[in-house]
Amino acid sequence: MDHRRRTLVSEGPLGNAMASSSLAPPSAMKKPAGRLGRPSMIPQLAGQRQSMMPGAAPLLSHSSSQDQLRRSTMAGKEALSGTRGDGGMYGRTPQSSRMVPGSVRRSSVFTSASGRQSMAPSGFAAPALQRELRPLRERAFQLSCQQNVQEYLISSRFSQPITPKLLSSPTLKEFMAVFRHLVADFTDASSWQKKFEEDALAIVKDLRYPTMEGIGKTAFTAPGSPSHWVHLLAMLNWLVELNKAHDRWADPEVITDPLLQSADILPPDHPLFEDRAFWDYAKTTYDQWYNENKEEFPEADMELEAVYDRLAQASVEEIEQLSTEVQKRAVELKQLQATEPPLKKLEEEYLQLMSDKTKFIAFIDLHKQKSEKLRVNNERGKARIGEYDEQLQGLRAELARIEEAVAAQNMSPDEVQRMNHERETLTRNLDDLRVKISEASSQAYDAEMQLTKSMDRFDVLVSDYTNIAHQIGTIPLLADGPGFALGPDGVDYNVDIDLGVEDVNELISEGKKLRSVIWPGLQAFGEKFRAETMELDNQKIVLEDELDRKMHEVEAMRDEAETRHAKYTMLNDKAEDAKQAFQRESAVIKEKELKLENEVQTMREENERGSYSYQTALEEKRIQYGELRHKTTQLQDAMIQELTRHIDVIIKAKEHTANSLKGLRSFAESH
Repeated sequence: MDHRRRTLVSEGPLGNAMASSSLAPPSAMKKPAGRLGRPSMIPQLAGQRQSMMPGAAPLLSHSSSQDQLRRSTMAGKEALSGTRGDGGMYGRTPQSSRMVPGSVRRSSVFTSASGRQSMAPSGFAAPALQRELRPLRERAFQLSCQQNVQEYLISSRFSQPITPKLLSSPTLKEFMAVFRHLVADFTDASSWQKKFEEDALAIVKDLRYPTMEGIGKTAFTAPGSPSHWVHLLAMLNWLVELNKAHDRWADPEVITDPLLQSADILPPDHPLFEDRAFWDYAKTTYDQWYNENKEEFPEADMELEAVYDRLAQASVEEIEQLSTEVQKRAVELKQLQATEPPLKKLEEEYLQLMSDKTKFIAFIDLHKQKSEKLRVNNERGKARIGEYDEQLQGLRAELARIEEAVAAQNMSPDEVQRMNHERETLTRNLDDLRVKISEASSQAYDAEMQLTKSMDRFDVLVSDYTNIAHQIGTIPLLADGPGFALGPDGVDYNVDIDLGVEDVNELISEGKKLRSVIWPGLQAFGEKFRAETMELDNQKIVLEDELDRKMHEVEAMRDEAETRHAKYTMLNDKAEDAKQAFQRESAVIKEKELKLENEVQTMREENERGSYSYQTALEEKRIQYGELRHKTTQLQDAMIQELTRHIDVIIKAKEHTANSLKGLRSFAESH
């Protein structure tokens, strides 16, 4: 092997730097010589060929004496897809082995490939301190955490017995066992090199626990303390949820990482389809080059060509579809441009109609006002004319009657004056009596109406009382009348009063019954229900407290949903931008399409010229194949004959051995 061959550490399909957990051990690492860009897929020279993996700097050089003893400095499939600091293609939590290297949590400075220290925070930097927002002191939250941790410990086969005090006031030994069990998938032996409280605190920080409030060396030293246990219990519950997510990380029903999906599942329009194809190609070629010492990869090249043929076919189909759609829309646009816009005509007609409508409404309102004024004036005039006619008729009748009376009686002027005075006095007295009679009639009418209303209201109240009594059970529904069926406590709650009776004593006796029997019974009956109501109110308070807690949970879930909706909106905006960029690129692709068609035509002609030479070579290969097949048949016949001869020899040897054993047995029996 050429001593210049190098292995390049992968940066992932998107060029992201891999975590130190997937690098070579410190003893095998050499000082980086510089960061390389993404290598070309074009085969390099045989003497200086490099790996197809997107590289950082060469990590380990091999000499000719190390060809048989070389070791891979690359992590396996799990490390490439699960232990990277960037968490795969999307920067999420790693999907398989998520062990945090001890070297990372013991140093807060990461060194780049060029040897300088990065000023940006690393992938495993400690999270910023956040305020604790969970209700750690609430009993319901603590019970929920205890139940969740207990169920997970049982399902994950915790080696020690689970006692009631294990999750309420554990000892240091019990807490150490539980903590080590929950972080077993994220740590290795190198993570436990110091004291337990120091290593545990470093592991929690490396796992990016959201808040470190109440989590410290003192808490890990005395976990059973009530002031410390509430925080540690919440931390254990968080570790349980992290383990559950880790267990389901490779579930095909929820997985979205292209690194863990088959390339055939990804559609051609997936944003990471090309990166996944390059990743598979680099992985396959690197494996063949490193393990099989191959320099050419025809199968991998064919697979990559098939992938790009699929991508090109999808692009061509989409271009054809878009071209057809553009032609249709262009025809529609020409038709619309050739005709007068119907919207403009409708807008003009609409404006004209709205103007006419405004004018007609104003005209109608004006005439309505005039008509109302004329109607009011006419009514007033008619009323005045009627009053004047009545006064005139009365005056005429009075004048005629006085003239007749004066003509019939031969009286002196003094007598006439005296009679007129008496007449006026009597008229005034009569008017006063009429006023008093009218007032008395009005008062009597008012009193009668009030009595009628009171009787009606009493009947309504009795009817309502009976209905309510039927509803609450004081008056049975099947009662035939008063006394036939008694209510609760043996009291007759029926009210049967006839206000039209002439004997007032019956009304008085019914009133006494209401005051002395029915009213105390209703009070006792109501007191019983009042006690039940108080009990129901207490239950209601408990349910309202439970409802408030659920509402807080719902609010938290709603906030999370709003956050996700904002993320989805942002992704949708990005997708729209990408779509617009694709539309702009489609125009460029269409121009290149004509050029490619010309090139394809030229290549087709060249292929037709080369087909004859290929056919000749094919015939030669067929002749060689026939000769090889003939030689194979001869070898098979010779092999069968040789096997037959060996089988005959074995059978003869077996028979000779059996005869010898029989002779030996007979000799032994005779002696």
